[in-house]
Amino acid sequence: MNHDVLGTAVHTVRASGSRLARGFGRCWAKTLRVVPPGWDALQSELDLWSKHDRKVPFWWRDDDVSTTSPALDRLLDLRASFGVPIAFAAIPGRIDSSLQRRLSREDRARLLQHGWDHVNRARPGRAKAELCASRQPADVHAELAEGRRRLTSFFGDRFLPVLVPPFGYLAPRLTKVVKHVGYRFISVASDFPGLPLPSRNVHLDVVNWRTGRAAEPVEVVRATIAALKLRRFGIVSAEMPIGIMTHHLDHDSAAWSLVEELLERLIDHSTVLFPEVENIFNS
Repeated sequence: MNHDVLGTAVHTVRASGSRLARGFGRCWAKTLRVVPPGWDALQSELDLWSKHDRKVPFWWRDDDVSTTSPALDRLLDLRASFGVPIAFAAIPGRIDSSLQRRLSREDRARLLQHGWDHVNRARPGRAKAELCASRQPADVHAELAEGRRRLTSFFGDRFLPVLVPPFGYLAPRLTKVVKHVGYRFISVASDFPGLPLPSRNVHLDVVNWRTGRAAEPVEVVRATIAALKLRRFGIVSAEMPIGIMTHHLDHDSAAWSLVEELLERLIDHSTVLFPEVENIFNS
């Protein structure tokens, strides 16, 4: 695809709704001809960055945390084994003190706000969303403000003023509410959320939500390479981090293995950085 044409398409998508933007991201990934579509292809792409002495930042976001569990312990053990930081998208309407105690021992874990209660409030027939267009801004403001208060109370400065919209969707009409509550960033999916708010997003999902099972490794590799190429071609700033998204409560054994394989491949490459989470959101 011609870069000028692609650049025009990107500008159009950035000005459009976030669902269209996510669709563009998926189409871009599908247009990549990855041969062979496996881990060696990812290695080759990263090697291209090394040839020019370039670095690429990654970050890790795990969603839907609210309490302790064996799955959370497993995730934290995995994080420790690789020595990388992690951001938890916490559901403030559900958190309890056990999570506070457990994460107090995790110096490299930070908390982001995952809406209020992660309940679908979209009208029948619409895609799931807590922060949907049919909601009253005053109600959303009250919930988000209370959620922010609770997370600050539980986690202090480990909580960062970042909103992760449940179900990956924030209605454009609610962006003023989000700004008024005091969030500096949002975090959704893809490089083109189509919202007038600064964002640091996720690109690699280890769960296939259509099947409820682990994503195929080839799809994760393809998504990784897509995000890397956007940055290497200058379509997206190379300083924009590439996000790994996990959901520890929904992982089957294959998903756990996929997370481990992905982290191992990335950590072992000299061009990959994992900045501290607060550094992801400091610009």
